[in-house]
Amino acid sequence: MTICVFAIVNKTTAQCSLAISNLKISAAPGVSVGDGTVGNPVRCQTTFDAEFDITTNSGFKYLFFHSWLLSDYPSIFNCGGNSPSQDPGNVTQLGTTIYEAGKSILDFGFIGLKDIVLPAGSEVNVTGNIATTPNYPNNDNNSGKFVALNTASAAYVTRSSTNSNILHFRVVGLVVEILGACGPITVKTDIWGSNGNVAHDGMSNSKIGAQCYVCGLGQSLNDPTISLIKFCGSSPFRYDIGMATSNATSIHVVYRLYAHDPLLGGDSDPSDPLIYTSDTIIFNSLNAYDPAPANLPSPYCCFAPWTTWGIYAVVTARQTEFTNNISSHTDYGTSCATLPVNLKSFTAVRKNASNVNLKWETAQEQDNKGFYVERKLSNGAWQSISFVESGALNGNSNSPLTYDFTDMNNAKGVTQYRLRQLDINGKQGYSLIRSVRGEGQKNNTIIYPNPSGDGKVNIVFDDAGSVRDVSLIDVSGKTLKQWKGVTNNNIRIDNLNAGFYTVRIVNVETGEQVVEKFIVNKR
Repeated sequence: MTICVFAIVNKTTAQCSLAISNLKISAAPGVSVGDGTVGNPVRCQTTFDAEFDITTNSGFKYLFFHSWLLSDYPSIFNCGGNSPSQDPGNVTQLGTTIYEAGKSILDFGFIGLKDIVLPAGSEVNVTGNIATTPNYPNNDNNSGKFVALNTASAAYVTRSSTNSNILHFRVVGLVVEILGACGPITVKTDIWGSNGNVAHDGMSNSKIGAQCYVCGLGQSLNDPTISLIKFCGSSPFRYDIGMATSNATSIHVVYRLYAHDPLLGGDSDPSDPLIYTSDTIIFNSLNAYDPAPANLPSPYCCFAPWTTWGIYAVVTARQTEFTNNISSHTDYGTSCATLPVNLKSFTAVRKNASNVNLKWETAQEQDNKGFYVERKLSNGAWQSISFVESGALNGNSNSPLTYDFTDMNNAKGVTQYRLRQLDINGKQGYSLIRSVRGEGQKNNTIIYPNPSGDGKVNIVFDDAGSVRDVSLIDVSGKTLKQWKGVTNNNIRIDNLNAGFYTVRIVNVETGEQVVEKFIVNKR
């Protein structure tokens, strides 16, 4: 997944103020569609989500977005002037099919935002206001009907609780298609807004006046491409980064290397530490950036548990080649992830008011020194509470071995447990996390924290060894994620946006259903 973040500054301002900032685009890899026959050319289809903040002094009744491939960008607005045009200008460039050269590849917008009640700090579903066919003329028949090339499955708006002029938009499921095979995508975008009350019936030639706009905003979705590999076969651990671009003209970038704790889940987290910043790097399509592997900085090179953390790179242009940041995937390193112990099972069950019983079984052990048992109470830190030595002779066994440990635990809240396995040579790795209820908590599904203030929640199921299908559903009824055949007694969900959510749990064997709700507050 490519993550793009860029800031947009206002270019005009006679009749209103408009500023777009903190735009983040999460795009899935492009998918090739079409068989190349007449009427069905080969195209690259990309689906993405977008989040951004809009600052305005008055709010908009109309707000539209238009993007073109860099080579096709037309002159819609007078970007060098100090007053906006009365309409988006050359409408022959808007809303036509993707098969016509020089036409926009992305057109969508919102109608009637000004009339929606937006309580501060509460996300409001505005899917019904998405203008998939906005009332604006195009060049097909001058009928006044805007032909959108994409649709959005859902859209949400949150008004800032600290500044009523700032709206946060979240648009999910935009789709765009580009002629040809999938490859680097570089675009320019125009955005315009209006408070005009001109009547439109979808068939008139009336034009909505653009009171203010920003334009010519360059973004790169996936160029330069980034390769990043973590090496763990020697000490200190190293990484190898490379970058390539389709630009014949040299681009100027820096990359920042971040480390990511695997216990946080996902590919990145706002709390991830920055561990290295490069100097300015200059390269082009004829000369890719391919330096020799470099040592990871301490402690990520050399000391547990940081040696098990993943790394990822974020690339930023130093000049004007693109205005967004591009992120690589997180790499944990193949040799780092491979452990000498094959952990077959791990369970944690509360036996009574004071005791929690932990059991685990290994199918095979090689050079295993033993296991640290680690515990986390509620929102506290992880603590090592004991060390259990390997039951294998000299740490090596080809037969199953069973371990049993009892923790004196009378905590009232949820407790999490994990194993940190230690190799004779110092190599380490973590097990999956197991959760148990506190003394006196009922034997049902627990979701915590609820409400969540950081977009992360934990779900603890009942202690029965059942197989479950789990669904996460948002306030609009859309299923965001599904887990099939869950046998663990807990699930952690990350990166949730503010809003109300429902979890549906179905026991596969009995068909019994449980529905729980939780809230994520604005982060």
